[in-house]
Amino acid sequence: MASIRLLSTDFDGTLVGGKWGEACAPTLARELLALMEEGALWAVNTGRSLESALDGIHRLGAPVLPDYILTSERHIHHPGGEGGWIDYGDWNKICQQHHDLLFSQSGDFFEQIRKLAERNPGVTVLENCEDVPEGLMATSEELLDAVMLELNTLPGRHDDFNYQRSDIYVRFCHRRYDKGSTLAELGRLLDMPTADILAVGDHQNDLAMLHGCVASMVACPWNAHLSVKETVLSAKGYVSSMEAGEGTADAISFYRKGKIPRE
Repeated sequence: MASIRLLSTDFDGTLVGGKWGEACAPTLARELLALMEEGALWAVNTGRSLESALDGIHRLGAPVLPDYILTSERHIHHPGGEGGWIDYGDWNKICQQHHDLLFSQSGDFFEQIRKLAERNPGVTVLENCEDVPEGLMATSEELLDAVMLELNTLPGRHDDFNYQRSDIYVRFCHRRYDKGSTLAELGRLLDMPTADILAVGDHQNDLAMLHGCVASMVACPWNAHLSVKETVLSAKGYVSSMEAGEGTADAISFYRKGKIPRE
């Protein structure tokens, strides 16, 4: 029977949300504390930036802090002393190089995306400080669904050009980098077997860590997107009947007790 040695959790909708809002559900606080007392490590694996993740973790007020923070679906950070967080290994540097090169080669494709957004009122192109498109935001999931279908048919798309979807947002990225590949790199750095990793998430950008290959134990709270529930069940994982932080606590407890999801 495998034990949980590394816990990878999404943040929004997985740790926070539901009736507890931004605060840590009491059951989640107990399970995190128990897990850490058993010697497990905890990684928050989020689409948020590091600054936003740290703000959310502060508001969460859990009894323990994560050992690692994986941000923007691709960067790995660990405590660097004096309360700061620093890159863990060379992953972030290599990741940034790949993204910079990809985006520099995608100028014509970005122009097509801008025109696509102009044709669809309610869709906004999100750009960085250098006016390089980083993603899209729509006024509804249904609108974004339609826009993404059209985006996938645009010509001139680089083979490495990909995106991460979450609710009404899309983040452009290199195809090699997502929550799954980043968690796999953390596991490699820690020499952590996939059998000892539990991953919990609730939205489409969590799918890459929930298919059972980078974490043998997978779960989601009840509020998870349908595609997430289907992926977790296909990986013989656990779908909680509770939402957000309480659902994540339920999943941790389930695997801590050595239970096996029903077929």
